[in-house]
Order: sequence, then structure tokens, then C-alpha cells
Amino acid sequence: MNEEKQVLFVSVLGKFSIQKITDKNDIEKNAEKRESAPLKQRSFLQYLCVFHDRDISQEEIIDAIWDTDSDVGDPANTLKNTLYRTRILLEKIGFSDGKQLLRYDRGFYSWNPNLEIVLDSEEFDKLYDFFYNDPNTQKSQDAAEKALRLYKGEFLANAAGNPWMLSMRTYYHGKYLNLIRDMARLLYEKGSIERGAELCREATTIDPFDEESQLLMMRILYASGLTQAAIQHYEMVRSMFMEQLGVTPSEELSEFYRRLVREDEPREQDLNVIRTQMLEETETAGAYFCEYSVFRSMYRFIARSTVRSGQIIQLAMLILYDQDNNHLPAKRCNEAMEAMRESIQNVLRTGDVFTRFSRDQYLIMLPSASHENAAMALGRVIEAFHRTFAGKTTRTQVSILPVLPPKALGVHKQVAEFSPIPNTFVKKIRR
Repeated sequence: MNEEKQVLFVSVLGKFSIQKITDKNDIEKNAEKRESAPLKQRSFLQYLCVFHDRDISQEEIIDAIWDTDSDVGDPANTLKNTLYRTRILLEKIGFSDGKQLLRYDRGFYSWNPNLEIVLDSEEFDKLYDFFYNDPNTQKSQDAAEKALRLYKGEFLANAAGNPWMLSMRTYYHGKYLNLIRDMARLLYEKGSIERGAELCREATTIDPFDEESQLLMMRILYASGLTQAAIQHYEMVRSMFMEQLGVTPSEELSEFYRRLVREDEPREQDLNVIRTQMLEETETAGAYFCEYSVFRSMYRFIARSTVRSGQIIQLAMLILYDQDNNHLPAKRCNEAMEAMRESIQNVLRTGDVFTRFSRDQYLIMLPSASHENAAMALGRVIEAFHRTFAGKTTRTQVSILPVLPPKALGVHKQVAEFSPIPNTFVKKIRR
């Protein structure tokens, strides 16, 4: 091997690839010319490249990349063959002597010290640190933009999930989200709203369940004068969280949404006009569906009213399972929950209120209903549900409790009553 400095560029942020370059400053320009390593050598080559700054023992690399359940009887011998093929690969991408480039001596693997190995992850780290040293300078922001271009996906995204990779994957994923969020926030505060929104949209695409990014996206939309777009974005996020995770967004996200809804209403001094605006736009029969935060406020208001009125109000919960009493898979659960929503809305009264509490649960309030009447009403709901396609392969659990007055007004004793429906409906639920 010539004594002149040679450079091997290694991409690990996204798809793994290697490339011989003459100038490490040309990394971005030559990005499309990289050559991928064959599948059989990837784990071996990936480990050696990531830990290129030290000698690596044969035992270490076997422990790191070898499956303990593998049927390969002699991993040490297999590694020798892998080393031979890897040296040939290095020669194919332009190096003159693979044996001198990648060395093996007395049980240790190492790279020739005259070879400079440049990892996009290490370049990312340098640019990341440069930005956070003084984020307000233009040079720092240029460095951040360059770092974001280097991040083309998760650390070794197309590689098997060996334990050593998983921790680094989490590490770089977190750094990328921090960087893109902070850059988006900085640009937004400086008035570069369009670029800030673009970065934030990228962050929410890579990690749609990162609530900090979703909240920032809503703030940027709102700052752009797109209040309705921000409201619709929240509704999309809420639907995604419920369908995929079975939870509602954080209180901070929900509170910002409620603020947007309040501000989006025009100022009006005529009470008659306000009363008209508060009416439902369409005449809808059946139970009233609302978000959980609204349902909770309504519950608290109704609980207060029971103190003076003495009205009996029931709180019910419906949970869906498969035929073996296990949680339903995501797609099937969403189909079943939509069918159950239609059944609740069509069967119950207009004065009844319900909400989706989690991915497979509904909460329902039934005013002016005894426990027996509530059970009968829910039995009709379940009967309607089981007439649907989703209901024929789904089991339902029901529980009912009376709505209690506020805690300050008395001591509460709660006893849940499960499946409180007439026997005529039990067979339908268990079929």
C-alpha cells in the first residue's frame, strides 16, 4: 500500500455503504456513488468500521455479531473466509492491497494506520457539537443543516438488530430529533417560518409519536396564521395516537388545541348569534360523541348537578376482546371500535354521551337511568354491534357504576359491576 493518505468513507446513518474518496470534503457531492457491501460481510465490516480506532479481538467480534443459536460450528474459521472476501471487496472499490489495508495479527483485526476512515456518524457528531456550542451564529446553523443532510435514516437501518447496534440507533435517533427540533424552533423564532415548518414536518415524519415535535408543528402552523390547519393537525395526531397506541395526546398538546379552538371563534356581542353558533350544524340523532377531555369536563359538571337534583346517572365502560379474551390486533381493533361507535350512536338516546377512552375502550354516561335500565340499553347496543361483521368475531366486557358527587362532598365507595346485561344478551356476547 502506498504511504500517501487514503480515505474510506463509511455511511452508517441510514443504508450502510462504503466508498473510497480522495477528499473527505466531497462526501456530500459523491454520496450517490457509494458501493454497498455484500450481505454476508456486512455485520463483520460494519463492526470493524464503527470501531475503527482500535484493534478488535476475534472473540469480541464473534460475541458482537454471532448468533448464539447459529448452526455454524466454527465461527473462527468462517471469520477467516469473511476477512478474505472483505479484502477483495476493498480492492474492488479502488484500494490497491486489501491485505495491507485490513490486517489480522495474533487474533486481532485492525486497519492500516495510513488509511483515514470517515464515518458519517462521526461527522454528524462534530457538526452537532459545533451547533450547540453557539446556536445563534450563522456558521452554527449551517453546520446543523449539514448534519441534518447527513442523517439519512436510523443507524444501520438495513442491518440486523444486534445488541451493540440498538443502543447506537437510539442514541443517534435522539440526537437527530433534538437537532431538528431545536433548528426548527430557532428558525421559527427568527421568522424563517417556512423552513422551520419544513424541518418540523420532517421530524414528525421520522418519529410521528414524538409529542414535542407535534406540538412545535402546531405552534408553527398557528404562527403562520393557519389556525384551522393547526387544529386539523391535532385531530390527525389524536386519531393516530388512539389507533396505534391506544392513548390520547399529552395534556400540553390537548390544552394548546383547546386554546386554538377558543381563539378560532370570532368575537361576537349578540347573545342570540352566539346561541345559534353553538348549535350543532347537522341534526344528528343518537348519543353524543366527544373527546375524552370534553367528556371528563362534562362528567365533573354532571357529578356536581347530582348533589341537588338527586338524579341517578350511570357511567359505563365497554371493552372489546377477541374470542380468546386477548387484546385485538391494531387493524381489527380499529374496525371493531368503529363498528361499536356506530352501534352506540344509533342505539342510545340523544342525551347520552360517550368517548373513546383507549384503543379498545369506550366510556358512556347515561343520565336518568337506573342500573337495570342502563344494562338493558347497553344490551341493545351489544346486540346491534354483534350483527355487524366485526361484532361476530369479537367479545365484549361491560361494567357500570353510578356517577358520584365531587370528592369534597362525601366519602365514596366504588364497587364495579361487570357484564351487567340480561341473560338474553349474554349468549350473543359469548358466541
